[in-house]
Amino acid sequence: MEDRKRTILAVIIACVVLLAVLYSFGLNLFIQTPELDPPGLNASSGPEQVSADPEAGGVPVEVTPQTVQLAIASLSRYESYSRSVSVSYLQDATAIGNITAQVWADGGWVRTDTTLASGVVECSIVGDGQIWLWYDGEDEVYQAPSTGHSADLAQRLPTYEDVLELDPTGITEADYVEWDGQNCIYVEFQQPELGYLYRYWISVNSGLLIAAETESGGEMVYSMFSYEVTSPLSENRELFVLPDGTMVRE
Repeated sequence: MEDRKRTILAVIIACVVLLAVLYSFGLNLFIQTPELDPPGLNASSGPEQVSADPEAGGVPVEVTPQTVQLAIASLSRYESYSRSVSVSYLQDATAIGNITAQVWADGGWVRTDTTLASGVVECSIVGDGQIWLWYDGEDEVYQAPSTGHSADLAQRLPTYEDVLELDPTGITEADYVEWDGQNCIYVEFQQPELGYLYRYWISVNSGLLIAAETESGGEMVYSMFSYEVTSPLSENRELFVLPDGTMVRE
């Protein structure tokens, strides 16, 4: 049983690192990364536009398919927060896998406790260029170099930075909307060569992706939403500690 658990953990960490590398480099083989230069742009609290700071020489920017990446680039993500995340994988409109995660982030470090469909809790810490993975209740920990997407992959979710890497010609819809009581920037992106349709909702207040959907052939295959966002963290000293008591973040 212990050998099986170690093998599973080794596969998980290898997949996280491999997916991050493929995502970082492979995505650019198919799409053109837009050049963004949003000096002085700040998210507006109004429902019709994101406004630039007049003192910085900017002008109001309406949220359209042509300007939405500029607007998203202006957002500032919470540096210290906790939240819950729910992810569903679907087939024929039926959930085939449900995952929930509790996430704590602080100063570039991210701790994620993910409850898999099997009920097993997978724990991860990402920070200082490293990722640590283990099962709750187990002492065996796997460590490997991390990439810029490792923390998000551990949560099974995309980030709003992904939207900045999309080919602008594939953005079919963008708007300023309300989702679950939060003011959000909404983006819809089509990838016809693969048959996928992506939808993103990004909170203007927190800069966090709070909902996402993926359709394939007109059917939902992925759904994610975030809730119970609290910022900043009230206490974090016990979060970035390995099962043997090692504190990886001093």
